[in-house]
Amino acid sequence: MSPLALLCAAAIAHPALAQERAAHPLDTVRVTSRSDAELATSTRSVEVITRADLERRAARSLADVLTVALGADAQQRSPAQADLGLRGSTYNQVVILVDGVRVSDVQSGHYALDLAVPVGMIERIEILRGTGSALYGSDAIGGVVNIVTRSDTSFAELATRVGSFGGTSGRAALGSASGGTSFRLGADVDRSSGHRADTDYRIVQARAAAERSLGSARLAANVGLGARQFGAADFYSPYPSYETTRSTTADVRVRAPLASRVSLEGVVHTRRHSDVFTLKRDDPAFYQNTHLSWQSGAEGTVRFAATERFRVAAGSELLDARLKSARLGDHDERREAAFVEATAGRPGGAIVDAGLRGDWSSVVGSFASPSVAASIPIGSVMQLRASSGRGFRAPDWTERFYKDPSNVGDSTLSVERFTAHEVGARIFPVGWASADVALFERHATELIDWARPTGSTSTTPWRTMNFAAATYRGLEAAVRVPDLAGVDWTLRGSGLHLGASTAEGITGKYALRPLTRTLGASAATREVRGAALTVDALRTRRSGEADHFALDARVDQRVGGMRLSLELLNLTNESYLDVAGKPVAPRSMFFGLEWRAK
Repeated sequence: MSPLALLCAAAIAHPALAQERAAHPLDTVRVTSRSDAELATSTRSVEVITRADLERRAARSLADVLTVALGADAQQRSPAQADLGLRGSTYNQVVILVDGVRVSDVQSGHYALDLAVPVGMIERIEILRGTGSALYGSDAIGGVVNIVTRSDTSFAELATRVGSFGGTSGRAALGSASGGTSFRLGADVDRSSGHRADTDYRIVQARAAAERSLGSARLAANVGLGARQFGAADFYSPYPSYETTRSTTADVRVRAPLASRVSLEGVVHTRRHSDVFTLKRDDPAFYQNTHLSWQSGAEGTVRFAATERFRVAAGSELLDARLKSARLGDHDERREAAFVEATAGRPGGAIVDAGLRGDWSSVVGSFASPSVAASIPIGSVMQLRASSGRGFRAPDWTERFYKDPSNVGDSTLSVERFTAHEVGARIFPVGWASADVALFERHATELIDWARPTGSTSTTPWRTMNFAAATYRGLEAAVRVPDLAGVDWTLRGSGLHLGASTAEGITGKYALRPLTRTLGASAATREVRGAALTVDALRTRRSGEADHFALDARVDQRVGGMRLSLELLNLTNESYLDVAGKPVAPRSMFFGLEWRAK
């Protein structure tokens, strides 16, 4: 492993950070730690997108919201489908969770954002940047994104929106409690004729949740449904394709104290995902693929608070995944994992967090993922942190078995292996400003990507292969100045350098095309007589491409219990190519109306 020389110089904290943690505790999901997420948060790069952030952003989809997150790369084909990467990773190298339960698809990361969570049911989004295999096993290379659903029990909302490209959407959400049981229901629908031919879509999502105390234990159950029908012209190959997907999720979880310092958390969960892909929309007989994947699992974690400054968590996971496919064949995989993690320290002081996870797969065998992280305060204005870990990713079923006229998989692919390191700092010199800076390195071997000879024609198929090695080195920085002249300001930027050893004359489709530079600014005014304005500006550069600039804005006006909104996307009418190699959506406009019970 090549030596890492990383340095750090700023961060995001100050008194507002402590307030944010209190308002949005991470222990619901433990995205950074299983033993003590509140302490371990200071040792890793974490960002929280709150419900207030979601409500005031100009966005057509969840991917639009994630685009402005530091280190995120949401490559959209349309609001119906997007690939999400973090820190230069591909769509297959990020784990997606909902309330801490893995919903990443074992068939392909293209389905990672095929969620069953209505927008009105999202409480916040937690983003862990950096390798997380010691917590979540395979795929957590670039990071982990966890969508936390609402836990409040008294709300009622209705909203609708209309705008460009024949876009119409509506949503409803309701929360109530009766007889010691709380209920939450939500649904939304979104449809559009598409910003170019054969990119029309219809999306429906619904979710129901119930929660009840049983003595000292807490029992919760969730069920969700997501349905997508969308034109997929040129999404994966140069054809006017069409795709229909269905996602059904369910989980039951329990939390209970076992003793004064010992607690148990358990969850059983299942996810069923179906996909019907028609290569030529008007000629299904030419080529049509159907997939049905079903993954079910269970997880148990025991937490022990030995002292105020030392906590330990240990547990295990089981996962059974099955695939039935007309083109990929029928496959199944069993996964087992055991983990242990310990955190020592106290808030405001030095903290050390160490973990070890062992994974076993019936397909690819065993792998161990250790991690260690630490943070230390420097006076009252700075907190330094450092972390190191090892990760892996097994090739998915699509990469191993898929075949169509434009894409050919390879059943002999090896497992990707990674080591990752980071140093960073949070600086909060004054009460009205804070900063966060991180330097990181990730070294990969046996990197998987779809590739073909450089200069090939569009009819030459992409084939999966293992590259020899790749090293990603990057810098991330964010500065926040809240309430300056009545405006909350956020400045963010990142730079990434990729060094890859590949066969000469080979072009990669995903892994070798990361964002290499981003520079963004967000400004959100406070409400003045019910009016508020949010502006997001983002300049990005992708490997091998020129800079792209995006400017979005949203204006809100409250009138009693109603809120009117005007969203303007791509105000500069920037023209560049999306991940499918086709023009992104031009300038667009949407009008919204929302009602909330007081």
